[in-house]
Amino acid sequence: MKFIFSLLFCILSIAQGKSQITIAEDAGVSRLMSDYVFQNQQQAAIKGWRIQIITTNDRRKMELAITKFNSLYPGVQSSWEQEVPFYKVKVGAYENKDEMQGLLLDLKREFPSAIPVVDNIRKTELIP
Repeated sequence: MKFIFSLLFCILSIAQGKSQITIAEDAGVSRLMSDYVFQNQQQAAIKGWRIQIITTNDRRKMELAITKFNSLYPGVQSSWEQEVPFYKVKVGAYENKDEMQGLLLDLKREFPSAIPVVDNIRKTELIP
């Protein structure tokens, strides 16, 4: 019985190795996929998520927050922008909100006002 089972298993393994599946794709579908890939490669930025750790109208507080953040998280990029009269410090770059939740929870201890924000993110900035 073992011999028959082993023989059958070997025959099935050999048969699977020689089988091929051929997919005939319509020319319209191929063209649409090529266009989609091309457009995606041309798009340098996507909508993603960052964490805004502080919003203040005091430039010194903004600079202190960046210094503190960079000392605590040297591997995570940070940037600031001014929307008069406020300075906003944003950190990280994530494609989806779930990926940034761990960092957000850690940051809440040092920066209680930290919130997730949607931002335009260059693909090269994304944190894996």
